[in-house]
Amino acid sequence: MSELKLKCSKQRRGHAMAILRALGLSALGAVFLAGCATTSGGGGGGTLGKRAQERWDALLAGDFDTAYEYYSPGFRSSHSRGDFEVMMRLRKVQFTNAKYTDQDCEGDRCTVSFDVGYRIASPVPGLDTWESTQKLEETWIRTQGQWWFLPDS
Repeated sequence: MSELKLKCSKQRRGHAMAILRALGLSALGAVFLAGCATTSGGGGGGTLGKRAQERWDALLAGDFDTAYEYYSPGFRSSHSRGDFEVMMRLRKVQFTNAKYTDQDCEGDRCTVSFDVGYRIASPVPGLDTWESTQKLEETWIRTQGQWWFLPDS
């Protein structure tokens, strides 16, 4: 009987981890999306990396007014400041830290990389939260001489 109990426990734990991985990856992809600095041909020195880190710092501090200002003009024209805050507050992933690592640019479009820490509330009984780190890539674009975060959608 104890062998059966152990087998069920391992299966539940494996299923729980699969659920958490799926939730974490989909939430990461759906919530945060864009970034870029300047390397080959990107121009502007370290301006992009600085702006990308400042956006993350504002998000982590819950300063949605400041964070919203880093999003592309197109995003801001289709998402009000209020809608943006609701979207950020309702996300299932809570980011705990973010550190700029590098960027890869082609003209006015860059991919900026961050190492991010995050926490997810667990839907699985017996497991309160899941914490981990992951590399996250964002897209940033330069228009009218300024770098802007470009979310996936």
